[in-house]
Amino acid sequence: GQVPGLSRFSSAFKTVHPLRSRNTFCFVRREFSNMSTEMVKFNRADGTEVPAYASAAGPKGGLVVLQEWWGINDQIKATATDIAAKCGVRVVIPDLYRSKVAYEAAEAQHLLSGLDWPGALQDVKAAAAWLKSQGCSKVGVVGFCMGGALSLGSAVHHPEIDACIAFYGWNDGLADVKEMKKPTQCHFGQKDDVKGFSDPEAAAKLEEKLKASGCPLEFYMYETQGHGFMNGTAWGKEMQKKLGRPEVEDATILMAMDRMKNFLAKHVLVSLEEGDAEG
Repeated sequence: GQVPGLSRFSSAFKTVHPLRSRNTFCFVRREFSNMSTEMVKFNRADGTEVPAYASAAGPKGGLVVLQEWWGINDQIKATATDIAAKCGVRVVIPDLYRSKVAYEAAEAQHLLSGLDWPGALQDVKAAAAWLKSQGCSKVGVVGFCMGGALSLGSAVHHPEIDACIAFYGWNDGLADVKEMKKPTQCHFGQKDDVKGFSDPEAAAKLEEKLKASGCPLEFYMYETQGHGFMNGTAWGKEMQKKLGRPEVEDATILMAMDRMKNFLAKHVLVSLEEGDAEG
């Protein structure tokens, strides 16, 4: 289940991320938001079961959160629960690697190279449908790194997705973004060094194509940041340092969070009054 163009994506990461010993990649927990997640399961259209983590029911808007190439680690859980708390949405994180988690770059490369990309797109579709079945009137998708690429692809392909947010990730092998119809918000770092996937040249090409689509678009470049700049846990900051990337800035994370909050409020969140009126 490979997609044309994705071999270039994998080779780009292999070049950027050298092999590192496991003991340099220990997880360091931080204080998470007060919001917790629980394990849930739902099925794709083909009957395949998708395990996932979800925050508590209640919000009228939903958001599918897609992992980086590490898998579902403490960092992506922290990011998802922070988004849920700040933006007032219910989040679900489909486990695209089916419980596998990488602790160093070579392992992550191996997991990424074995990913069934079309299957992952179906996982996203099932996650969005599950959120709507749970009472969410609209559902967005946000992804980071490989998740950013999947976010853009799923928003083009799946009507269950109402809005798209992509952080530092795009591959034109997944979907023709000139066909994007959903409101889209993108975040890239000016110092990103993952060639052909999230570096400034790739970001510029993506922005050009999205503008050509005519979709409602917000496109942000962060001048001082590289790849993975939303990794704000202690582990994430240490990882960025070990990979030779620019220092993670808390102020940048907060700025991006504020932009997400405003975007989701406009395109995903539905008030009870509006929901009643529609019903």
